[in-house]
Amino acid sequence: MSDIHIIGTGAMACLWASYFPSHYNLHFIQRHSKAETYRFEKKPNGTFISGQSLTKDTIQSPIKHLIVATKAFDAKSALDSIRQHLDPDAQILLLQNGMGSQQLIGQTYDQYAVYACSSTEGAYKSDPHTLVHAGIGKNNVGPMSNLANVEKLSRWLPKENFIWQEDIEPILWKKLIINSVINPLTVIYQCRNGELIKQEDIRQHMQLICKELDALLEKLPFKLSKSYPLALEICQLTANNYSSMYQDWQKKRPTEIDFISGFIVKTCQEYSVPCPQNERLLKQIQQLDLGP
Repeated sequence: MSDIHIIGTGAMACLWASYFPSHYNLHFIQRHSKAETYRFEKKPNGTFISGQSLTKDTIQSPIKHLIVATKAFDAKSALDSIRQHLDPDAQILLLQNGMGSQQLIGQTYDQYAVYACSSTEGAYKSDPHTLVHAGIGKNNVGPMSNLANVEKLSRWLPKENFIWQEDIEPILWKKLIINSVINPLTVIYQCRNGELIKQEDIRQHMQLICKELDALLEKLPFKLSKSYPLALEICQLTANNYSSMYQDWQKKRPTEIDFISGFIVKTCQEYSVPCPQNERLLKQIQQLDLGP
């Protein structure tokens, strides 16, 4: 019987927990835990999933299969806090948005098999113990360390729930580009994704941001489509959705802006690509993060 440890109990943590058949033992690692069990309902199918509730101080057995489902800014510190419990052959799957945290963890934990996932699944928590699987998507997974490979991953992660990508970086970049256009703008204009393409002034704002992104993409060692059509397509497909950044901002939680627009700006600077629009976006959201 396999043990799966998951850091976090947010939407993606719960969604991934739901992928595992009932004969797996689930262990949810949280900052604070009063109950011995964490249980939630997955809608719309109404199934209940439960697992052991742990903190970093109550972990007993070695961790062999770990899913890190925190926000990007918490990922490395969360992993560091339980490092002493990692089995020598541990495998670590990262589910973070944006870019930067995956690369840092892959380098820091290179003695382990580290994987990164880029997901198009739609999920949110309607309350702390209810997961809504709002849209079926794909989970692209690839290696972030030399020890990571599809054979190892397939021994514990259900094969029907991921698509293996030998080179995950272009896929991570594609999602980063889309997020860097949509997420901050939904906060600035306080709207759902679809509203961004209904108003001419917002579309023009998007195009200015995308012009800078396209200049950066030309410098990168792989080919991606132009950023504006990419963002436009996702706005149409997810028209009724609120971006994760908008949801974080609404709930007065820190956003992942430093790992989205922040990573874009940093990379533009490395390649000497001017990016005043993206710099402005970054500063605007950072100021909102600080509160009034």
